[in-house]
Amino acid sequence: MYWIFLLLFLFITATPEFVRGVKFGLTEDMAETLVVFLLGATGFALFFLKEKSFLRQVREKILLQREKSDISKDLSESYSYIGETNRRLDLVKGLVLSVPEMTERLRRGEKRKAYQSYEKSVLMACKSAAFLIRIVDTEQGVIEKEIRNGKVSSCAAIPVETLIRPGKKLYEENGCVIARSSGAIDGCAAYLLFPKTMNRIEDPDMLVALATQSLVLYFLERVEWKNDGSLVTKSLNRKNR
Repeated sequence: MYWIFLLLFLFITATPEFVRGVKFGLTEDMAETLVVFLLGATGFALFFLKEKSFLRQVREKILLQREKSDISKDLSESYSYIGETNRRLDLVKGLVLSVPEMTERLRRGEKRKAYQSYEKSVLMACKSAAFLIRIVDTEQGVIEKEIRNGKVSSCAAIPVETLIRPGKKLYEENGCVIARSSGAIDGCAAYLLFPKTMNRIEDPDMLVALATQSLVLYFLERVEWKNDGSLVTKSLNRKNR
């Protein structure tokens, strides 16, 4: 493109030589002026067309960059979702596969070891360095069992009356997240409490499932076993203990 402007410049410069003696019914000055005008207009038209083409290319480039940004964002969200889904699957798999092992350890009286894999799953799901689990007799408002991991003073300060009040399965209180077991066994419900560390709770269903599993483990502790390893069939009603 630049060589075209160079040629136009040379033609304009040499105009007096080209129009010398060529009148076409015009004076020499008028002929030179007309030729310079035509060459200048040609140069301006070429510049205008080039600028328009450049602006179109800029707009197309911006559009491509936006599309690239949107695609990158979608890919990032997809990878994040896949990673989060895999993490959830690992947690669910760990919960399911750990039940036989925990049951066997409870049968042997190894309560602390029985809860280790469970506590690890809770820490992963909560994304917190501490948590508190309370097994509560919702009929009498009595705490039957507590499991603490880390500093949970703010969660421990929440009264039982607040926990057992009718409401959602998942809510917040005193800067803590509270997940209630999906159901109750023998009048008892389990509550998982941990300090809130994120603005949004990512997997409430998993937290409720973990609270429910703690309730199952609590009643597995109370099961009596025969010498051959089988369960003793008896009522789990605490009033008959």
